[in-house]
Amino acid sequence: MKDQKVAPFDDVAPTPSPTKTDLPVIPDSGYPDPVSSFPGSAPASRGDLGADAAPAAEPGGEPAADTVPTQPLTEVARTYGDVARPPAPGDDDRTGVARLGDPVAVWPCAGCGRPVPQPVRGARTVRYCQDNDGECERSARESRDRGREAPGLTGQVAWAWEMVERLEGAADRLAGSLMSELSVAGVERRIADAQADAAGHIAIAQRERDASQRQAEAAWRETATARARADAAEQEAAAARAGAERLAAERDAARRERQEAREEADAATAARIAAERERDRVAAREGELLASLENARAELVSLHGRLSEAETLVEGQRVEAEAAKRATDDLRSAVRDAEAKRGQAVADLDQFQARAREFEQHNWQLTRTAEELRAAVQALTAERDAARAEADRARRRVDALTALADTHRDGGPRPVVDREPPTGLHPVPPVGGSSLDFGDPLATDPGRRGRQHNGRHLPYAG
Repeated sequence: MKDQKVAPFDDVAPTPSPTKTDLPVIPDSGYPDPVSSFPGSAPASRGDLGADAAPAAEPGGEPAADTVPTQPLTEVARTYGDVARPPAPGDDDRTGVARLGDPVAVWPCAGCGRPVPQPVRGARTVRYCQDNDGECERSARESRDRGREAPGLTGQVAWAWEMVERLEGAADRLAGSLMSELSVAGVERRIADAQADAAGHIAIAQRERDASQRQAEAAWRETATARARADAAEQEAAAARAGAERLAAERDAARRERQEAREEADAATAARIAAERERDRVAAREGELLASLENARAELVSLHGRLSEAETLVEGQRVEAEAAKRATDDLRSAVRDAEAKRGQAVADLDQFQARAREFEQHNWQLTRTAEELRAAVQALTAERDAARAEADRARRRVDALTALADTHRDGGPRPVVDREPPTGLHPVPPVGGSSLDFGDPLATDPGRRGRQHNGRHLPYAG
């Protein structure tokens, strides 16, 4: 028997239609129509046989073994097919077609947000609307196609969504096959109908036994075909499960990569914190170096103040004693040299301030410079003391010369006056005085000549 393809109904049908697995009824000209056997029914076209018609004889001349009992209309309809039978409340209807009056669920479109009607009775959720010939679904698929080329977790998620779409498509095809051709309830119902039809034909006439057997064999062949299709569906389900396991493995790999990325981010954060701590330590060290430089600068300012005081003293000595002018000039030259040294020291200090970050490596140089400055200050102090001594000597010489001039003003011999040495520094006379070319020791001994002086008294003079 050749299978006949039956297209599904687009609209709601009041009664289910026979499918390709329903066994056809083979009419017999010698057997009355069950529907016409009831009182008030029209006679069949194949013969005028009533409900009390005698059974036909089997081939061979023997009468039929069983007689055909009269059946109600519902039994006849159940025996010869479910064309006239309305669907029972307990039937498992999973076609996904809404009936009149059933509530219809909606779901927002994943692309544009418009409400999308959803199929009933547990079918797969429709994510995209069909407006503009499925523009939302095409846009989502193109976005996933672009995302699959992206590296990292984005590409893996896009691949996972692609696998989900493929699995859902395979599940839809499998569900459509099961609902349209391999429904368990439909197969069982059709097998029961075929068995009932075969039993009815056997009970009606023994001569239909061969035909009934052929129909039963056809039914068994169709059942075997259905079983083969069920096996194929199981294989597809196994393939789908394998794909799901592969997706689970890819998901685990993505999780591991995400964990590794998180660990790398934690390591980068720890390195950043360590760098910030090192920066704070360097900033603190720089503050210490700046404080040291400020201390050195304050010390230089103090030295500059002392040098200014020395200059003031030297200037006063120059005003008070013109005889010590050259010595004072020498002192000024020394002061200028000290100023030059101080300028050099300031320049070095500025250089040290510019190289503050390398202060730890050049600390010994700053210490050496400070020692040189201290030595310069000591030298300046020694020169200042020498200038004071020279000024004292000049004052004593002026007093001695003045006294000698007063003594020899009446015509006495003039004493020989020492000429100014080229260096401007006079030797210190003996403690007990000298005769200045065998003259009077009073000329150089101020202690023995009383309080006579030239009217000028230098400070710090004995």
